[in-house]
Amino acid sequence: MDAMAFSMERITGRRSLKRTKDELEFFERLQTYQKIAAIKTPKGLEEAIKYKDRISAVFLLMGNILTIKNYVELFQKEGLPVFVHIEKIGGLSINSEGLDFIANYIKPLGIVTTKPNVISLAKKRKLLTVQRIFMIDTEVYDYAKQMDKAEVDLIEIMPSRLPHVIQSLSREMDTPLITGGLLTEKEHAQEALACGALAVTTSSSNVWKADLT
Repeated sequence: MDAMAFSMERITGRRSLKRTKDELEFFERLQTYQKIAAIKTPKGLEEAIKYKDRISAVFLLMGNILTIKNYVELFQKEGLPVFVHIEKIGGLSINSEGLDFIANYIKPLGIVTTKPNVISLAKKRKLLTVQRIFMIDTEVYDYAKQMDKAEVDLIEIMPSRLPHVIQSLSREMDTPLITGGLLTEKEHAQEALACGALAVTTSSSNVWKADLT
């Protein structure tokens, strides 16, 4: 099962999920560009806009409750789908009230989290969800497979330099996989995609501007 096949199955309603226009456009961009810009610094904001026609979306891994809305709106005005890593937002409470703040005031397309309990809170607020998993041992590997049964939209495997793990999981799971971490070269991205990842996440502008075909 290649990345294109399992992603389309997931998008078109494997679990009777009705996709909005913005969500479908995001997945189309994900298939087209296969690169998500991980934004960690103010310079990254400028670089991502510079290469907006070569990336699928942005993951914001910076900001606080006073600045995050401006960052999100900056990219939305440029036509880029935006996800916020909620554990990286300074001053944000990771609870129902915090998710209400994100969904009703910040209004990104979705969230990134390492916390499984946050996924259901986000889905209730009609946010796309990315479960970030750090692959440190076989116990985590088995946990990742269990997440395939959850209502999560994407699973991000960290770090990306585990091609055999990505390949194995992509064959066993229906949920689309993305991968990031230690991904600094075009060749790293190409290897991950060849192993079954739908897309890669990276803070490297050299990868953002690269042609991965």
